[in-house]
Amino acid sequence: MLFIAGLGFFLWTGEVGMALESTPGNTTAPCVVLEDNVLYGNNLTGIRVRGDVPVAIERCEIHSNGRAGVYLDSHSNVTVTGCDVFRNGMGGINIDKAAVAVVEGSRIYENENGGVRIQRSPGEDKATIDVTVADSRIYRNKRGGIRAMLPPAAKLRLQVFDSAVFRNWQAGIRVENDTTLTARGNDVFGNGTAGIVAYVSVVPPRVDIYQNRVSFNGTAGIHVINGISGPIGIRNNWVFNNERSGILCGLWSNPDAGLLDVAIVNNTVVSNGSSDQGVGIRNDSRGKALIMNNVVAYSYTTGIRTRECYDESFNLLFANGDIGNCCEDPGSAPYWIERTQFAGCPERGKGDLVCDPMFVDPDNYDFSLQDGSPAIDAGSDMGLYDDVVFPRGTRRNDMGATGGPYADLKGVSRGKSEYRNTKYETN
Repeated sequence: MLFIAGLGFFLWTGEVGMALESTPGNTTAPCVVLEDNVLYGNNLTGIRVRGDVPVAIERCEIHSNGRAGVYLDSHSNVTVTGCDVFRNGMGGINIDKAAVAVVEGSRIYENENGGVRIQRSPGEDKATIDVTVADSRIYRNKRGGIRAMLPPAAKLRLQVFDSAVFRNWQAGIRVENDTTLTARGNDVFGNGTAGIVAYVSVVPPRVDIYQNRVSFNGTAGIHVINGISGPIGIRNNWVFNNERSGILCGLWSNPDAGLLDVAIVNNTVVSNGSSDQGVGIRNDSRGKALIMNNVVAYSYTTGIRTRECYDESFNLLFANGDIGNCCEDPGSAPYWIERTQFAGCPERGKGDLVCDPMFVDPDNYDFSLQDGSPAIDAGSDMGLYDDVVFPRGTRRNDMGATGGPYADLKGVSRGKSEYRNTKYETN
């Protein structure tokens, strides 16, 4: 093993700051460890890794390089742990032709062309890239936080877990083409466009987006233009205070842009929109969107809008379009109130309710349900949607993010105060 520690590299000349080439006899454990170094001011790249030798980059400060802070290519297998990667002229971590990349416990910020950029040049081999981002903070990057821009022939497995992706100039997490995205337990907020977006694609991404808090983003919270659900789909997210829609599918201007087949289940979608696009959950495509067991409240114009009525069931809607419910009976509301909640559809879907969900403390972004909420035990009675944890009521699905088999109980308290301060940036 080659071990490099504490040398404080200040490399100013040459193509890259440090190039690590593959050598015979590589193993799955790191063969090269680069630890406790500062790499900055190189004309091109701070660290460039080529070849299949496993490399660990730990507790390094990599900044102010002319292009990427860390550049991974040629089948590289790299883990970046506890690093600060910032103010580089291209991406913070640029992944191109790599095999495996893991970023954990790191801060990636203020890079010119994105925080984590994943790409593969057309005509390159079709091997799958595996990328995992966990327990990291990715913020204030131009062109987005995590950007996957693969051609249709390339394949990517991208996992983003327990990370804060915020205040990037464009989307927080953006994928396209043959990408399998698993995003779980993240705080995605304050980004210039969408929080999480599956972009226009020839090969639709496969998406599992669940147990995230997605808020205060410049357009939609979650936007799936093209995409199909994985085994989980879009579930148990807290989606609130986004500039336009909470969860948006397709493009109204081009409903046939590509394949859409997603499940939108057990989400809590609150206070989204400040314009005519201010809808809680919206499907603008001619594709399929299962909309079930959600709580949708306080949207700017309407609660649920689809191209065809009756695509939803077992949802609770309240005060969308700035119209409350005048009636105590959640199964009965005046015709004009009901039409406002469902974007002019003549009547609600099966099991839908129009009533106050009784949030615990909405002013402080706690959208969990009080005891006695009409959303408890009001979701679909199909067994596959049953609650796994049900401290109150029965096993039957509770509508919203705290119900169903993927109930998010931690997300209620996670990050209540981060939206107005810089806690994530300074810790």
